[in-house]
Amino acid sequence: MAEAGFYSVATGEDDADAAKCFLCGKELDGWEADDDPWGEHKSHAAKCAFVQLGKKEDELLLSEMLSVVKQYMVNEVKHVAEVTKEKIDERAKLVKRQCMTRK
Repeated sequence: MAEAGFYSVATGEDDADAAKCFLCGKELDGWEADDDPWGEHKSHAAKCAFVQLGKKEDELLLSEMLSVVKQYMVNEVKHVAEVTKEKIDERAKLVKRQCMTRK
């Protein structure tokens, strides 16, 4: 699983085999014993940069590894920006309600 970019995100018995790609964020569960992690990853997230390389981490050239790291960082920044925007929007709604009740 890890060679195909997945790490465990299981939280209990209901999703004991839940896994998420470190790069594209695709989450999969319900794994069967004969499932091919690379094949499943490709069929559910063909645009994932890690899938497109089609290599294990230790087979990547330096330039390929740097490309993966760059994409990971871009994805993380986008995620942080989305979370921050949601927090700002919630705070703005609260301030607006407070202002409206003061009138």
